[in-house]
Amino acid sequence: MLSHKICRFALLSRNLRVAIISARNIVTKDASTSANTSTVDVKDVANYNKMAQNWWDLDGFMKPLHSLNTLRVPFIRDGILATREVSADKIETSRVLEGINILEVGCGGGFLTENLARLHANVTGIDAGKDVIRAAERHVCQQSPDLLNRIQYKADTIENFAKDNLERYDAVVLSEVVEHVENVPKFISSAVDTLKPGGSIFITTPNRTIPMLVTGIILAENVFRIVPQGTHQWNKFITPLEMQRILESLNCTTVLLNGFFYEFWRNTWRWVPVNDFCYALQAVKRTDDSPEKV
Repeated sequence: MLSHKICRFALLSRNLRVAIISARNIVTKDASTSANTSTVDVKDVANYNKMAQNWWDLDGFMKPLHSLNTLRVPFIRDGILATREVSADKIETSRVLEGINILEVGCGGGFLTENLARLHANVTGIDAGKDVIRAAERHVCQQSPDLLNRIQYKADTIENFAKDNLERYDAVVLSEVVEHVENVPKFISSAVDTLKPGGSIFITTPNRTIPMLVTGIILAENVFRIVPQGTHQWNKFITPLEMQRILESLNCTTVLLNGFFYEFWRNTWRWVPVNDFCYALQAVKRTDDSPEKV
């Protein structure tokens, strides 16, 4: 028993050292200097396609993301209300986002997509994984047919999708996806291209910190197996400062930044006053006549 614990500790220590070394080799890229033409992490897409059939299993590996809807849906709803004019008679109703066009990039099987559509937003969900898009389409057809007229799904990359959808959406959502792509500046740049001036981009993602490495990867993946091993790569996490610099270079001003944390023992997410674990960010795309950020 003692030897087993020693081996486990040695393995965790090695993982920690490897992750720290990898992070030291990160070069922060500006959106204008990105060279890679694709944002798709082929291996990552394949891993999620394998989980497509169980995407809506509330007790499966997607359980934490299902629970995250209790935080991110109000975050997106309230962020839109704070930056757009909405009829007073709709604010306290389920039609609060009626007429708002939202693009969700990396929508997976669609459980955030459907929740936004339940607030009567028109939501387009895109994902590079064809199998997860099929799972999303199957679920909305079989379980939520009342949402069919407000949801569209498409298997596509954001850089390809953006070409025919410039400045089309009132809001763009990148929730738990930035850490799974290649060439983050290009990914975000393409997403911003689809956003109308004055519209908001909403991002939720893990921070690249030691606390997140310990809780989000070592404990969540290797010890408690809350999510499959290899789901996350710490050196692909983006810090809030890096994210804000990318957005600023794309004419977007950050208006909200807040940390949140997963209490896995209760399957509950809550807002916290630090960004050491995960963070939620809202930025607004400046209009031609809006003041520059000082």
